[in-house]
Amino acid sequence: MRIALFGGTFDPLHHGHLILAREAREQLGLDCVVFLPAARSPFKPGIESAPPAVRLAMVRAAIDGEEGLALDDSELTRGGTSYTIDTVLAARERWPGAELFWFVGGDHVRELPKWRDWEKLRTLVQFIVFSRGGETADAPGFPRIARRVDISATDIRARVAQGRSIRYLVPEPVRALIEQHRLYQNQT
Repeated sequence: MRIALFGGTFDPLHHGHLILAREAREQLGLDCVVFLPAARSPFKPGIESAPPAVRLAMVRAAIDGEEGLALDDSELTRGGTSYTIDTVLAARERWPGAELFWFVGGDHVRELPKWRDWEKLRTLVQFIVFSRGGETADAPGFPRIARRVDISATDIRARVAQGRSIRYLVPEPVRALIEQHRLYQNQT
């Protein structure tokens, strides 16, 4: 079985995430892409995100009924800072014998050697690099999914704060949850 792990804050999950996940699944013959909302990203210290339960609900609503896309709440359940090595070790136990992949944005490839237990991590998963457009980082030996998707969670949060539409940027159930929970209205 070929399983790709897609970690992130998903604050909010948007169509760009879904497009890239589907593209990777099709190009690389993945059996499943597992979304893993982070409790707290080690790369975004001090940044307050939407409540974990709401981010989890957004991912769940967005992938509901989508073949080959799944949700895992283990990082949220574990709490604290979400380190990739911890998640990958748990995935190895959950899916023994599976070929595991980890998605990383092209803008983060240079930072991989700074990740916790990098040397061990690179023996446990195959990294898949998303080129979301514009990045030129070298990723020797890593499969690359090149797809221009100009949607960002940062922009979506800013649009909500400005009272602008996010229609077509996020799935409708995600937009409804953002509205219901009054998220991102006071972003600066």
